[in-house]
Amino acid sequence: MEDAVLERLGLDKKEAKVYLALLMIGESSVLGVSRKTKIERTQTYRILESLVEKGLASFVTENKAKKFKASDPERMLHQLKEKEAALMEILPKLKKMSQLKEKQEPAVEIFRGTKGMKAMVDEILEKKKDYCIISEDVRSKKIDFFLTHFMKALERENIHERELIKKRPDIIKSKTTTMRFLPEKYSYRATTIIYGDRVGIIICSDPFLSIRIKSKELADTYQSYFEIMWDASKKD
Repeated sequence: MEDAVLERLGLDKKEAKVYLALLMIGESSVLGVSRKTKIERTQTYRILESLVEKGLASFVTENKAKKFKASDPERMLHQLKEKEAALMEILPKLKKMSQLKEKQEPAVEIFRGTKGMKAMVDEILEKKKDYCIISEDVRSKKIDFFLTHFMKALERENIHERELIKKRPDIIKSKTTTMRFLPEKYSYRATTIIYGDRVGIIICSDPFLSIRIKSKELADTYQSYFEIMWDASKKD
């Protein structure tokens, strides 16, 4: 059990074995440790030197021969605390580096079925911020049922939606929805949602296909496209 814990703390299997042997037998020659651990003498010497470098063993020279002794086990605890302090010192910089990488690399997720659509809706309700949507031409009854509940949630949370959609009699909207209508001559086969630093695309295929992209740059670009279309579209 002890050797397994030592391995988790960074020692390899043989280093752990030699360190434990030193603790048990006290000050010892290389030969003594080799016999105790049944590790070949030359290799035992290399391991002891490694433990000395790590501050987990020390040695004295008597009659031109080295005798090794294990450091107090609390030394490992001090080393861990020193490592933790060093890590805490640079942790803010590491986090910034990680955030920078996230900004540089868009995260793309693809969902099949309504799970992706539900994930986007949950994010919109959680963020409680207004958003924009370009709706597709045709919806299924499954989406209509889903949208009815979503619209009620938008009203409850007072989240405002701006929607571009082709004019038709079966439009579902909330009291917080503002609509403008797209030209009839074009076909819109997917729904695009722009919210925060995300762009969601829902394709009403069988099964449903949803694509969620996290990228501020892409979201800003899609937002610009939306504003151009919004300004050019007919008011409700």
